[in-house]
Amino acid sequence: MAVLASCSWTGFVVKNSYVESQNSIAKRQEGRAQATLGWSGPLRSQMARSATA
Repeated sequence: MAVLASCSWTGFVVKNSYVESQNSIAKRQEGRAQATLGWSGPLRSQMARSATA
């Protein structure tokens, strides 16, 4: 596990990890809500079109 952790750590540091985790959870929930509605961004739509072409 230590090898995996040392290889995957990005070096990103935040001032308040609790606040950042709450923001992350909120963004994840928002993304799931948008996915449920069938919304997609232009990049995802473009990638889907190029994959089928």
